[in-house]
Amino acid sequence: MGTRVLIAGCGAIGSAVAVDLARDGAHVVTIADIDEDRLQRAGAQSGARTVRADLSQGETLSRLASDHDLVVGALPSVLGCQSLTAVIAARRPMVDISFMAEDPLALDARARESGVAAVVDCGVAPGLSHMIVGFAATRMSSVERVAIYVGGLPAERGAIFDYKAPFSPYDVIEECVRPARVVDEGCVVSKEALADPELLHIDGFGEVEAFLTDGLRTLTRTIQSRFMIEKTLRYPGHRAAMAALRDAGLLSTAAIQAGGCTVRPRDVTAALLFPRWQYEDGEPDVTILRVVVEGRREGRNVRCTANLLDRYDAATGLRSMSRTTAFPAASVVRLLERNLFEPGVHPPETVGHLGLLDAVLNDLAARGVHCDVRID
Repeated sequence: MGTRVLIAGCGAIGSAVAVDLARDGAHVVTIADIDEDRLQRAGAQSGARTVRADLSQGETLSRLASDHDLVVGALPSVLGCQSLTAVIAARRPMVDISFMAEDPLALDARARESGVAAVVDCGVAPGLSHMIVGFAATRMSSVERVAIYVGGLPAERGAIFDYKAPFSPYDVIEECVRPARVVDEGCVVSKEALADPELLHIDGFGEVEAFLTDGLRTLTRTIQSRFMIEKTLRYPGHRAAMAALRDAGLLSTAAIQAGGCTVRPRDVTAALLFPRWQYEDGEPDVTILRVVVEGRREGRNVRCTANLLDRYDAATGLRSMSRTTAFPAASVVRLLERNLFEPGVHPPETVGHLGLLDAVLNDLAARGVHCDVRID
């Protein structure tokens, strides 16, 4: 019998994790979610067992976790922290991709006391990006600059704001309003989301626009660097449209009176945008990741660069963002099974620090996701 894995949440990412783990023959996978339609689709796609459950209740998740050997958290960010807390309480290891707003490392002591390891932020960015930064830092005596650029886009322009959402649309809106933490001259400072736009040319794709978002997360504490930024990539023009919505108050969560009703502007905007941001079945998407780490080693300048350009896989029907987010998480599941992590809550850069990046890159390459990492 294989490792009993519970996938908490069966959106696009959770379903792709289930597909990857269920098909290797080494795992017995159960998917839990409250949405019956999504469960049926995910179960049919992966062959995994399904359980309908309200995972917004921590007690429910803790109970389900207790019946499994390991948990993958793939719930929306608003449920991430309480889910991690519930799984730690069940004394089960966890790989999480919820990208919670709370500090997951605040639960490190609780996880150590429970004797379990949890690896958080295990997607593409944060996730693979941070693994690369952790790897690069081990090859340098000092780190001077870290720059991460990442984006998931429809392969063709033409949707409203030239965008469609490959993950939770509410999280897309959140990245447009949450202040972006950057490192400037060694100090962590906050900047307005969507600030500091620049145009980049991506070989094999074309021109994209980059702007600040709050994606550095744990790197601001685990990596000592003079400068550090994370920017999201979109088609040129998308940033200006989202900034206009934000500045007009249409992304606010403060209730207002409108038409005799009390509404939150963000909810109205979401109700109008989200249906137009849904991918059609078989509609192709693209994921772009670029990581640059510069530093010093033995008195000379050293530069680590990583580039990933991935596209929708028609053979499996998995979107690129699902693949590039789910496969790193599934790879870390396999590393966690080998007891390679001490008890505690670990950020993804720990994978790089422990010399395990090659294992993840090899897993990705075997699934057709290629990330070129070079140091010179």
